[in-house]
Amino acid sequence: MLPSPPAREGQLGFLYLPPYRVQGISVAGEQTCIQIPELDIAFDIGQCTRAVLSSPTIALTHAHMDHVGGLPYWFSQRYFQKIGGETHMPDSARDGRPKIPVGRCVCHPELEPHLKALMRAWEPLERQRTPFEIVALPPEESLEIKNNVFLRAIATRHTVPSIGYAVLERRSKLREEFRDLPQEKLRELRTQGVEITRQLDIPLVAYTGDTAPGEFLVRDEFAEAKILIAECTFFEPDHGDRAKTGMHMHIDDIVRLLPIWKAESIVLVHASRRTTIHYARERIEALCGSHADRIHLLMDHRTNRARYERQLAAVQATNTAKSASSVETHSDADTNETVV
Repeated sequence: MLPSPPAREGQLGFLYLPPYRVQGISVAGEQTCIQIPELDIAFDIGQCTRAVLSSPTIALTHAHMDHVGGLPYWFSQRYFQKIGGETHMPDSARDGRPKIPVGRCVCHPELEPHLKALMRAWEPLERQRTPFEIVALPPEESLEIKNNVFLRAIATRHTVPSIGYAVLERRSKLREEFRDLPQEKLRELRTQGVEITRQLDIPLVAYTGDTAPGEFLVRDEFAEAKILIAECTFFEPDHGDRAKTGMHMHIDDIVRLLPIWKAESIVLVHASRRTTIHYARERIEALCGSHADRIHLLMDHRTNRARYERQLAAVQATNTAKSASSVETHSDADTNETVV
């Protein structure tokens, strides 16, 4: 009798939620790594996928192995392949390291010294020094990841120190009291040092990370995000207690939050292998009512592929219509030419 071939490696999930791609892999207890390429960021890195090497920033939610195990390899491969720009660290914090391509890992402040120790532990093993940057981001603080785009840490509740994240676009908006003034008057007020604008943070993408439900999930960063990526580990009706014990989310928790979350798209991640994608989809359709259409499962490859094919077909149809319209316009112009 012939032996069975090895199981296939996990396939990356992919969703195009204009204008962003949400891609990666997330299986509870095995690996989670979710990337938004347009925002130069990935959340967690249980394993280092080839795609995630292009992200200059990894935002860790917590330090369970299935969320952090690929970090040393990510630093190593970005250095080896000379991906990215120079380190963000000031000269005073470089420990003598040269300016070379490196990635940045953002984490809960309690994790920072341990992650640095983890990276340094590789030095005597590999007999080389892989550059790295690990940045502690306390809850409620933000750092810039792109021009006018900021990453904000939000305290969550898990079995270990944990944070969720919101990616915010920072805009300046004219204050209401100055809205009807002419430009000349506005320039005059600015010259006088009057603050005529106010800062506005627009939530683009939010990521809960592994967490028990809590009041933090109704904050504006989650409630107003255009895309919300939420952990949902349990779908079975009798697994509510298991969810509470592990401090994870159950589909019932998601249902309670749906009226508050205004996101155009809610992406559920972190289901375990005990739950089939077909069953998870059935539970979503049974429990979520009119909200079901905006809920996606990152690892539902078949449904997501069909959705992407419809998107491609729509774009092709639009392009065909534009081409036909252009030909028609040129034809009309030719017909109307006057010969002198």
